[in-house]
Amino acid sequence: MTMRRITVTAALGLSLVLAGCSDDGADETVTSAASGSSSTEDGTTGSTGDAGAEGTDTAGGTADAAPMDDQVCADFFQSGAVQLADRAEKNRTMLDDAQVSDPASYGEVSLLSQRITELVDDASADQAGLLERVNAPFVQVRDAVLDDPDQTVSDAEITVPEVDTTDSAAAQEELLASCTS
Repeated sequence: MTMRRITVTAALGLSLVLAGCSDDGADETVTSAASGSSSTEDGTTGSTGDAGAEGTDTAGGTADAAPMDDQVCADFFQSGAVQLADRAEKNRTMLDDAQVSDPASYGEVSLLSQRITELVDDASADQAGLLERVNAPFVQVRDAVLDDPDQTVSDAEITVPEVDTTDSAAAQEELLASCTS
């Protein structure tokens, strides 16, 4: 069972990474509608002119307002075109609305869970506890699907258990508060 889990997880992760790594060599600009900022492949950022939305995080804080000194905080709230914090919020909404029912949506939940787990390894004890709480519903869904002998992650329809995402959202707000204080 463990080898199956590792193989399936690696295959899902690789396929999602490869799908997102297309590079035509151009200096593309990626705009985040929620934050009003843009970033280019060389890592520079700029404003799209929506000052009202700039610096507002989905958890209600100001994660984009100033660069975070702590690497774990920066990796969760500020790194990448789509931050882990935004992905976590989106995935909680998908779970709450029972929209995780196919390989693509399940793969997103599983990949996010793995990415947050990687951050836990580099986090302080306080941060690790909060990140584990943020990650709890995603781990629960991932494990339930992988442990179910009647389904595989490549099935056209994937059945996931109902999970409570309330504590995950609260933990993300606590993490934001600790990262911005």
